[in-house]
Amino acid sequence: MKPPVPTARRLALVSETAVESYRFDPGGTVAAVFGERDGPACAPIFRYCALSADSIELSDGDGVFATWTHIEIEGDELRALCNGQAKVFRIG
Repeated sequence: MKPPVPTARRLALVSETAVESYRFDPGGTVAAVFGERDGPACAPIFRYCALSADSIELSDGDGVFATWTHIEIEGDELRALCNGQAKVFRIG
C-alpha cells in the first residue's frame, strides 16, 4: 500500500513554539526532529507503515510511537490527527 504521506520531502510543523519535522523515506524509515524553537532538540529515526489510505503508524524499538489518522493533503499543507491531536505541516 502506498503511504498517504509524501516521501523524500520534508514535513515541518506549523507552530510558533514547537519544532517537529519528518522526512519519510520510500523504504519505510522516517527521520524526525523534535524540540522547541531556540531550544533543545532530538532527532530519532522511526519505521513507518501505512495502515489505510489516510493513516500511518510510526514505531521504534519499543513499539508504536505515534499513529497519524485522517491525513489530508491540500496544496503544500498536510493535516492529520497525530495521536488524536490536530496538526498542520508544511510540505517542503
